[in-house]
This record gives sequence, structure tokens and C-alpha cells, in this order.
Amino acid sequence: MTLYLLWIASLSALAGLAWVIFGKDKGLSRTWGIAGISFIIGLTLLGAFLVQSRQSETSLRVVGYASKLFESDLVKWNLSVQKVVSPSDLKEGYKNMGADITAFKAYLTDKGIPEKDINIQPVTSFQMNDNFGNLTNYSLNQNVFVLSSDIGKIEELALNPEFFANRGMLLQNSTLAYLYSKLPELKKQLLSEATKDAVARAKEISGSAKTGLGKMKEARAGVFQITEPYSTDVADYGFYNTNTRSKSISVTLTAVFKLK
Repeated sequence: MTLYLLWIASLSALAGLAWVIFGKDKGLSRTWGIAGISFIIGLTLLGAFLVQSRQSETSLRVVGYASKLFESDLVKWNLSVQKVVSPSDLKEGYKNMGADITAFKAYLTDKGIPEKDINIQPVTSFQMNDNFGNLTNYSLNQNVFVLSSDIGKIEELALNPEFFANRGMLLQNSTLAYLYSKLPELKKQLLSEATKDAVARAKEISGSAKTGLGKMKEARAGVFQITEPYSTDVADYGFYNTNTRSKSISVTLTAVFKLK
């Protein structure tokens, strides 16, 4: 009804403007036309304000929440191996690095890790200089990562540096990143639970206020927070902890409902 009146006011304003432009008595028509248009514009603004006020008064905004504990089903083992060689031994150093990486790959496959799970990156090198800028050595570096669903086996291998020690290899970096392959499905489940929680909260509030709850007008999901269990870590852009095998995922959903 209010929108209908606003349309009438707008059409009346256009009619008044036409009268000002095409009326015979320019002075009189201009005076009354300006007064009428001003009145109609003011009425229109008042009507728009009343519409907005009425909408805000008949809406309920709630925040639903859902969380779940889960276990990772994938692990990524990242390694960085380093060899330091003199300038005269650079060629031999590349050769030895290649032999070491080949032996490491064979070691992994002997332990039951499929070859397809082992990824070897190209070797890189950089110069090492003394305080006077003179070349002293070369540092050869090679990155390897293993992506596997056998988390227990990878943990066992990663925590035992015996292979590298026996070959005189410097293990510059070794980290485990725990992942979950079914994360999209889990996120959908959490959004559904957060929506149900928002509806339940809205029913509780409207019921206590003895007000009827209408349909959901809009909903906006927050970012997902994936942390270690019972952690308070959060981030505006979302959080994804890969340091622990056990994880907790949570999400909020802001919903707006009509009130009857």
C-alpha cells in the first residue's frame, strides 16, 4: 500500500512539473508548481523513511553457529635437502645430490610409499661468499614433498632422520602438513547446521517476545575457521591450521527473518 502511494506521489510530481513548464500563467503556475512539487517530494521522502523504519521494526537478525571435530585423512611431508660444495667440486656436487635424492626415493618406496606420491623438484644453487665478497662455496638445495593418505607411515619416516645422517645429507627443512580431502562436503554440512541453529535461535527469540516468525529474508555465511581442537584462533579472512592431525572446524551464519 505504501509503495502504491509513493508511485502516486511520483506521478503527481511529474504532472506538477509539466504544469510549470507548459502552463499559460507562468508566474502563478510556477509558484504553485514549486510549492506542490516541494510538498510531494517531502511526502515521498517521508514515505520512504516510514517504509524503511517499518522494515527494520519487522525484521529479526540472528547469528547461527556450528562446529565439528574431525581427523585429517592426508598428510604432506615437505623436505628441503642441502649440500655445500666448493667451487671446484660443483659438478661432482650436482652428481652426488642426484644420487642422494634417487636413493631417498628408493628408500621411500621400500618402506611402502607409492612412487606416484613422491614429488621431486629441480635442484637450485646459490653462491656463498665471505665478508669480503669472495666466493667460498656453493649451496645446492633440492625440495621433495610426499602426499599420502598413510599418515602413520609418513609420521614414522619423518621422525626418523637416520637415512639423511647415514648419507651425510643436511636436512634443512622437514615439516608435516595435515589436510582433509573431503573439506567441501564438510563445509556444506556445517553451513546446514549453522542455518538450523539460526532458525532455532530466531524461534526462541520470537517466541519469548510472543511475535510470529516469518520466512528468512537473507543469509550471509562467515568464513570458516579450521584450527586445532578447542583453539581460540580466528582470522577475518579465515583460518586453516595444518599443524595437527585432529582439527576443529567452525562457521557462523547471519540470517534475517521477517516478523509477523
